[in-house]
Amino acid sequence: MTNEEYAVLTNELRTDPLNLGYSGMSDQQVAEVMNDKRYNVPTQRFVSMRAIAAVLDDIVFHYQR
Repeated sequence: MTNEEYAVLTNELRTDPLNLGYSGMSDQQVAEVMNDKRYNVPTQRFVSMRAIAAVLDDIVFHYQR
């Protein structure tokens, strides 16, 4: 876990922005609530330009054969 991810998690647990009641839950209950798909925030996966270029180069290479 990166420092940024840790900071986000810490903020979530301290502020409880959705008022889910983390303070009255066990660790297991908090984990179950945080992993509930209703409370997951969609995120975008970033792919490096190098990875994209490698895939495109591979496609072009095989296409030219």
